[in-house]
Amino acid sequence: MLSDNLWAFTRAFIVTVIFMPALIKFLKQSKEQAVIRKLGPDHQSKAGTPSIGGALFIAAAALSAIIGGFAMADGQQSIFHMLILVLAMLAFGIIGGIDDVLKLINHTDDGFRFKPKLAAQSLSALLVMLIMWALKIPFIVQLPLIGTINLGIFYFIFLWFWLVGWSNATNLTDGLDGLLTGISIIVYGAYTWIAMGMHNNMVVIFNFAVIGALAGFMLFNKPKAKIFMGDTGSLALGAGLAIESIVLGIPFSLLWFGLVFVVETLSVIIQTVGYHFWKKRIFPMAPIHHSFEKFGWAEWQIDLLFWLITFALAFVGIAYMS
Repeated sequence: MLSDNLWAFTRAFIVTVIFMPALIKFLKQSKEQAVIRKLGPDHQSKAGTPSIGGALFIAAAALSAIIGGFAMADGQQSIFHMLILVLAMLAFGIIGGIDDVLKLINHTDDGFRFKPKLAAQSLSALLVMLIMWALKIPFIVQLPLIGTINLGIFYFIFLWFWLVGWSNATNLTDGLDGLLTGISIIVYGAYTWIAMGMHNNMVVIFNFAVIGALAGFMLFNKPKAKIFMGDTGSLALGAGLAIESIVLGIPFSLLWFGLVFVVETLSVIIQTVGYHFWKKRIFPMAPIHHSFEKFGWAEWQIDLLFWLITFALAFVGIAYMS
């Protein structure tokens, strides 16, 4: 069992490390590089850095997970659960990929318009829902202090909100070199521990593959990044976390483990509402990690703070659930 998981990690790590330099070289030669936003902190020194690195590490994670899943599956139901996880991650990764490509083609920091992007995310969520319904996966959630409840038809609304919401939350968090990569490794690691306790082998091997791919990507994404993950990676990572929290039957635990994502999203909402109604900015800049830059913090200092906060949340959450 452990060797299968380590192989899943190793496969994804090696594929990412071997092929990422070639992807970086190709993108630089084709001059397909990220457009740096002019608003906010001065990131113009990053101009010329390639993007869409998420396409490679998401593909590496998906391939490794599927290989490992088929190798250790103890029945059709198990492998189908694996495929749901991979499908959700890939579907939202493709949406992010289209967004990234549009940015490169148009040479702007705006890709997908809001309505088409939301429609694509909604269709992806609907596809995942229909597959779960076809597999007769119980539409139940566990609520703190209340217990398990069956949402029935309302489960479809909840699942849509969960997938779309968390994919966008991780997307907002991806604004500094290595920030989302490090946080994702920790949160996926926390769910790996929980899944082991639940003996959910498919989630465990899926997470080992994702963590392996992220570890390989971190070698190129740490400050100063040689490549960005783009929306391809950030949307996929959020969707992966959302769907596996549901598969494990503990969706609301993600509010704790992913509290940094929640705060980042709330900072954007508060900033938008404050400026719309009162023409005032509540924070120096949103998402909130940029506010720390305004205070003079270096990127690696902000990364370290947010990683430590996430690690503390993961430690407390695991201890409480064990």
